[in-house]
Amino acid sequence: MSRATSDLLDMLHGLVAQGLREELERAIELANHEQPDQRQPINPQLIDKALKFLKDNSITAPLGNKPVSNLAATLADLDLEEEAVRLSH
Repeated sequence: MSRATSDLLDMLHGLVAQGLREELERAIELANHEQPDQRQPINPQLIDKALKFLKDNSITAPLGNKPVSNLAATLADLDLEEEAVRLSH
């Protein structure tokens, strides 16, 4: 069997990226639904899949990126030891 061409691999890469984008857009729509009883949290596996795709492609957020900075600040405020004790009971 011959190796895939660069064009074919580029197309496949683009399809994967587009598919992830569409899944995330649908998930965000459901998470932000106008009616609270119809809201659904974003599946953590989808987020993990998207993060892995970005990491595998060496995509990083620039310094000072507001969403990343906000996430880091939120994580810094968590008391993980207290949370672990709370969850173990």
